[in-house]
Amino acid sequence: MLKPSRIFYLVTGIFLLNGCATGPYHAIPYNAHEDKERNLKVVILDKDLDNQFSSKRVVILAQKTDWTEDKRLKVYCEIRNMKDELLRLQVQTVFRDEQDFQIGDDTNWELVLIPRYSTYAYKTTAFNPKAKDYTIRIRKAQ
Repeated sequence: MLKPSRIFYLVTGIFLLNGCATGPYHAIPYNAHEDKERNLKVVILDKDLDNQFSSKRVVILAQKTDWTEDKRLKVYCEIRNMKDELLRLQVQTVFRDEQDFQIGDDTNWELVLIPRYSTYAYKTTAFNPKAKDYTIRIRKAQ
């Protein structure tokens, strides 16, 4: 059986070691001008889909915009599966106004299945005529 003094030293040691594990955390500076979602029209959110050290799984072939008759933004994007397996993705479009603020007109995450070595033509239209810019987000299906 442990003596009370040993239990005290054991508990004190655990608290001291735990205190050493946490330290002062420094704020990481954030530059909005370097944000990929602000600078790129198509952003791949998962590293293993766009791995620079091995062959890429997803390639964006083309993208363009158009306008409907009632001045709503239409977005087109061709997504290519570069692997020999079925690719399960989720795609979402975030629409922004002329001042680069989100207008709350984001699309839902859409499940996209792209067969091996195939291309998928993604297209969507903003519900709101305030949309002047966009960002397409791509991630692995969850």
